[in-house]
This record gives sequence, C-alpha cells and structure tokens, in this order.
Amino acid sequence: MKIQEKALLDKIRGSRLKPIGLVKDSIGVTVDEAWRKIANFAVEPSVTLPLRGERTAEHVNTHWRQLARDAGIFSDNETFLITVVTTGSGDLGWVEVQLTPETDVSRLRDDQDRIEFIARSHSGHHVCGVTAEEYDYWIVSLPMDE
Repeated sequence: MKIQEKALLDKIRGSRLKPIGLVKDSIGVTVDEAWRKIANFAVEPSVTLPLRGERTAEHVNTHWRQLARDAGIFSDNETFLITVVTTGSGDLGWVEVQLTPETDVSRLRDDQDRIEFIARSHSGHHVCGVTAEEYDYWIVSLPMDE
C-alpha cells in the first residue's frame, strides 16, 4: 500500500467510517469535478455553521448526515463514495465507505484543522460536502449534471 493511500484510509478510519476500497472507474463526476462544483463561487450552501463554536463539530456531523440522507447519497447498506483533503487524494479517486453508528465526519480535517470532504452517491447523481470558508463551514448539497 502506498503512503498516500495509507494516509487517506487512516484519515477515513479516524472518522469511524468503514473503508471498503478505492474506486478507480466509477460513473459520474470525478473527484476533481466534484471539488470544482462544490467550491464554485456561485454555489449557495445548504447550511452554514461558524468555524469556531462550542458544538460546531457536532452540528456539522448532524447537518451533513441529514442532508446526505435526504439527497440519497447513502445506498441501502449505507455505503457511498468519499474524498477527503489529504496529499494525493485527488489522484487516488473516490473511496467507497460505509456509514457506521459511530461515524463522525467532523474528524475529516485538512492540514489547517478544518473539516473538508465531499461524499458522493454511487450513481454519481448527487454530492454533499463540507468546506471551510472564511468564517463558516458550508455544507453543500448539489445534484450533478450527467
């Protein structure tokens, strides 16, 4: 296993998601396309939460989970695809993971200790991610154009 792949899977395991494996050839948007769509200046967040706050991490986890569920991100067995901010993650592509009762996506942090990731449905029809903006976390839920 390459160092980049191990770092990515360790970060995912740290959030209590269960990694199933790398997905090289998936239908739908690529990791790079998803980041461009989520980070687009014209995108409106579904939810905003302050970067700092007593219960910010808990609120990010709760709101993201509900928006992702509403958008159909999770399959019947609670699996979906994810990308997180870590060195080389764009080159590795999507990782198939399974949601667990203990999952806490607020642990998916970048080098600046900010929560950043994108989840995608298997079909590629929808993404739901968290980005750190100037003063807020943006939770963005977007349908994808095929």
